[in-house]
Amino acid sequence: MDPWDVLGEAIQTAFPRGRDLLPRALVYGDDAAAQLPALLAYEAARREVLVLADVRTRAVGDAVVQALHADGWIVHERIVADGADGASPHCDDATKTALAIDLPPAAIILAIGAGVINDLAKWISAEAGLPYAVFATAASMNGYAAANVAPTIRGVKSLFRARSPRVIAADPRVLRDAPARMTMAGLGDVIAKPVSTGDWVMNHRLFGEPYTDAVAGIINRVESAYLDHPAELAQGDPAAVRGLFEALVFSGCAMTLQGSSLPASGGEHLVSHTLDMMSHVDGVPHDLHGRQVGVSTILVAAMYERALAIEAPVFRAACAPYDAAFWGHLAGSVKVEHDKKVMSSQKAQQLLAEPGRWDALRAELGAILPPPERIKDCLRAAGAAHRIADLGITRERYLTALTHCGAIRGRFTSIDLAWALGILPDAGPELVDRWLID
Repeated sequence: MDPWDVLGEAIQTAFPRGRDLLPRALVYGDDAAAQLPALLAYEAARREVLVLADVRTRAVGDAVVQALHADGWIVHERIVADGADGASPHCDDATKTALAIDLPPAAIILAIGAGVINDLAKWISAEAGLPYAVFATAASMNGYAAANVAPTIRGVKSLFRARSPRVIAADPRVLRDAPARMTMAGLGDVIAKPVSTGDWVMNHRLFGEPYTDAVAGIINRVESAYLDHPAELAQGDPAAVRGLFEALVFSGCAMTLQGSSLPASGGEHLVSHTLDMMSHVDGVPHDLHGRQVGVSTILVAAMYERALAIEAPVFRAACAPYDAAFWGHLAGSVKVEHDKKVMSSQKAQQLLAEPGRWDALRAELGAILPPPERIKDCLRAAGAAHRIADLGITRERYLTALTHCGAIRGRFTSIDLAWALGILPDAGPELVDRWLID
């Protein structure tokens, strides 16, 4: 299918030049590997491809490499090495730099993998000025069609603007056989969308951040395919897995068209990013991004519920703290973002104190935000992470991430609203205990 055609008239009208921003083809079927050589030939200047994979995804994607050879392609391969401790590869500046040294003379890059491999291929292809495509190995994240890369640069979770892949291909048998925790990470990532839309609307109303109803509605129309069938997803039901995968792809399309991560990433993502950064500092392992996001989406929905119940707020001129000792060698990079955060929080609180502003925002957000019960029930029924214990960390570590996550990004989010209203840090432990312990 062509995502541009599927998205329809509303998107095509709102983004008349959007066609070239999105993947040209989304292939989903048992013959996806067999279709790839011809699809890549349409995008590449010649039949010479660099395949990027790790040791696990390379084995899963062997049919793709065989199909390329059979079709006369010159195939170069680079296997992304695991970490020194056997951990899966990371999308960071060191890994990207090592992979980009002496690139072979390929005309296109093909990622065989999911989040990390896709992001590395996207990053390298953007800097090399090459098109890229991806053969998906798990329905685990919403970055397949996104133009953004979310790398770790000098230890800090960052954003890099690249281009979306020309082709996305997926074999339903491969997605079905992927580790269940990866599929559930995909559910956790995409289930954040209604909550992150709340942050997006808030930034639109307060700071004039561009907002498009058509983009916000992209995921809404496929939401029921996965959100209403968590038990089927847990069982690997083909329709449920396909619904989740397509929702993840179209979530990435939404970010690409809008030119921002706001359509699918808000305060809940900052908690996950902070857990990752804490691991970079102290070496304690972290879970998959989407699993952390799903758990944090429950909490952020509960914080929004608490915030919107306040009829006459008193803003405290407060925001998340900056603690150089806590951030260690990342302190300098975090300080830059925290300085921006102080300014955005001050401005937001000034605006929200204006007559009628808070009431109008409450009404608008109340119409789009789901209750935390619905998010938790869906994740629980699917067998996805819905408690702190599912992430393999302590309550105290999670609360520490919650306390510090607002410092890592200058954008005003639900986390900062909670600080301004006194929900954080005061009610943080209470909400965590109520929603994320059992």
